[in-house]
Amino acid sequence: MSEDAEGSVADGKLRIASTDPVEVRALYDAWADRYDGDLDAWDYRTPADVAELLRNAEPDVARVLDVGCGTGRSGRALRAAGFTSIVGCDLSPNALTRAEATGAYERVVEVDLQQLPTPFADDAFDALNCVGVLTYLPDTEATLREFFRLVRPGGTIAFSQREDVWAERDCAELIVRLVAEGACEALHISEPRPYLPKSDEMGDVGAVLCVLRKRQPEGALL
Repeated sequence: MSEDAEGSVADGKLRIASTDPVEVRALYDAWADRYDGDLDAWDYRTPADVAELLRNAEPDVARVLDVGCGTGRSGRALRAAGFTSIVGCDLSPNALTRAEATGAYERVVEVDLQQLPTPFADDAFDALNCVGVLTYLPDTEATLREFFRLVRPGGTIAFSQREDVWAERDCAELIVRLVAEGACEALHISEPRPYLPKSDEMGDVGAVLCVLRKRQPEGALL
């Protein structure tokens, strides 16, 4: 059940989101037990939308990293989309406990995404999924470059970003620059879509969904 009648733990903490990992961990640790109920009440569909985009881009993908997996909503969405080999990582131990209990993941790992590089090997994954997380990470370019490190050449990265933060951080220009330098190709950039449409605080804010493919080295065989 959602806390709507009493107010959510996250009330007043979403629109102006902290980028301090200590504060973010504390918020999601406190929110973990009520998170799924609140998000259901707010009609949060982005995990399923991003999972569908990833499946369309990578129909035969084997191994996915779910970055910022939280309580496992994205993992469940990835499973529903047909992915079977999923690793989750997140900052919040309480959220990870719930994510592990879903059975969607091969394993879950506690990771502070502001401490780069993350504890995964180069080219370790075929694809990467990141939903509702980039708002909390102030250096979007460093984060995306880390994502490119983690997926194999030709691998796919699918993520969401709030439309207001997308504009504030010039994410469109960043992607143009990454494409121009040969780091990736842009497979899909959506118009802003409903994010938390039934939330009093966030109902007027949309989300941009983006799919990028890491470039193959020159002369590499597909």
